[in-house]
Amino acid sequence: MHRLLLLLALVVVALPAQSAELKADEYVRFIPGIAYDMGNDEIGVEVKAFVYEKESRPLVTLTLSVLTGIGMEEVTARQKQTLDARSALFRVDFEGNKTFAVRFADGSVHAMPKTRDGKSAERVRLKKPDAPQREIRFTVDQPEFPENVENGVAFYAAPEGVSVILDIDDTVKDSNVLDRKALLINAFLNEYQAVAGIAPVFERLREKADAFHYVSASPVQLYPVLQEFFTRENFPCGSFHLRDTTDIHDFITTKNKLRAHKRAAIERLFAAYPQRKFILVGDTGESDPEIYAEFKRKYPQRILEAIFHDITQEGRDSVRFKDFTDLLLY
Repeated sequence: MHRLLLLLALVVVALPAQSAELKADEYVRFIPGIAYDMGNDEIGVEVKAFVYEKESRPLVTLTLSVLTGIGMEEVTARQKQTLDARSALFRVDFEGNKTFAVRFADGSVHAMPKTRDGKSAERVRLKKPDAPQREIRFTVDQPEFPENVENGVAFYAAPEGVSVILDIDDTVKDSNVLDRKALLINAFLNEYQAVAGIAPVFERLREKADAFHYVSASPVQLYPVLQEFFTRENFPCGSFHLRDTTDIHDFITTKNKLRAHKRAAIERLFAAYPQRKFILVGDTGESDPEIYAEFKRKYPQRILEAIFHDITQEGRDSVRFKDFTDLLLY
């Protein structure tokens, strides 16, 4: 009998999980991606979606309180409201084995791979129009519950031109990454603030570049509040390349994971746009100078300049900048 039960258990484990369509209480969030020429009159559109169900989970908010070291009695009413709203982004169940399709403005419909840990990602091939739009929009091809489904967008960039790759924390947004407690407080309790000096940097970049890509180790769950911040500050629209994580305890990642995420995201951008030139923008707080220097050595003719928020006040003569002849600090 025990052997039979063990055999049945093994059979159940071995059975593939059944796919299921989206339900009315499940949500779909798209992260802005990239679009690029693939030859043969086709455009490749990167689509990344997350499917999730909202949960109450009050312990998530309590966990954030413990991580920040701030007791609820110390939090203002406004901060409490902000904490509740932002922790809600983590109070979700990511749904696996979900199937759905996306519909584009040209009427074409494309099936997405079934979700794994809530994520589904695909490169969709579209026929290239005579005059490609910068913003390629799409949505889930399931109109029964549109209030749960956000529209998606991918930003098309021509084969030649100048793209900007930017970090977010302490480069665009004042985060104080070097102080764990301050980082968490700024992420979950305070209104996001722009880094001093970033406005003129963006003015300079808008004159030189026609595509923007935000590469950050921030968790993908924070995308909605980041997007609100970018819209409020009128920062350039662009693709977001955030870190996939479903664990609130992994909010602050290791240096190795951070570097691996940024390297992989930047490498994909260089591969997608093999003829484009790049401007790299980061800060000196963690590993941006070292990561960008690796790409400068690998693609010396494709990197026009590097710009750093010098939060460590190292100055132009720092050994960390030795690979960059075209360098701007702010």
